[in-house]
Amino acid sequence: MSNIMARFLAWLIVLLTAFFGRWRRLTILARLYSLLAPQTSITVNGTAFSLFTPDRRSVYWPRHGFASEPNTLTWIDGFAAGDVFYDIGANVGAYTIYAAKRKGIRVVALEPNPFSFHALVRNLELNHLMEMVTPLCLALDDTTRPAALALSGSESGTVGNRLSRDRDAGNAAPLTLNTLAYSLDDLIAGTGLPLPSHVKLDVDGIEPEILSGAATILADHRLKSVMVEFDCHEKAAQEGIHAVMIDGGFEPAEGGDDSANRLYVRTA
Repeated sequence: MSNIMARFLAWLIVLLTAFFGRWRRLTILARLYSLLAPQTSITVNGTAFSLFTPDRRSVYWPRHGFASEPNTLTWIDGFAAGDVFYDIGANVGAYTIYAAKRKGIRVVALEPNPFSFHALVRNLELNHLMEMVTPLCLALDDTTRPAALALSGSESGTVGNRLSRDRDAGNAAPLTLNTLAYSLDDLIAGTGLPLPSHVKLDVDGIEPEILSGAATILADHRLKSVMVEFDCHEKAAQEGIHAVMIDGGFEPAEGGDDSANRLYVRTA
């Protein structure tokens, strides 16, 4: 029903502007697009903020996103003053904004999908968080190299985007974007970004590779905890993630599983 109504309204607007000249019509449509830019207010655990929802898929985040990962919110609630949070695979920035608004800490938000990144930056603007958050539209991998990012679509808020690899041969993506991927170690060493206190790693598939490219960061005792997407991987990949985290001095937190995620905390 919502799709039919949206199509009807779009057709009505086209009809109402059909008699204007080309550039006047285009200007009207551009102004209307700006005026209608949808956003919604939401309160999570007593913290109020706004989210920009330009596409159907981005509506998921204020509607269902926070309820799907309650332990992630509890984890963020435990961050301390002065901590630095890296949100890797930030999407439209829901957890970035929650951490920055709720805890008042610095956040580095990494999202390689340019469509979601646009919504992420708009959300920072809406919530007056430009000075607290460093948004980066780039991908992470085990090494720094040119890469191809396979996108599941052009809407903001989409999931299932991934860096293409040989194992993906034959799995054509709707969109592929040439980009540059960094290892986390190279990114921080080469840019002077602050070391993370906490990392959320949710990138739909290459979590093991990203952790392999973060050996120096994992060994640094300023990193206190890592929440990593876990259950979506095959057993061999899960064992690889677990081994990397144990080698870095981390152990699974008691009761730290949250849907598909696993929380590791530093013990050594």
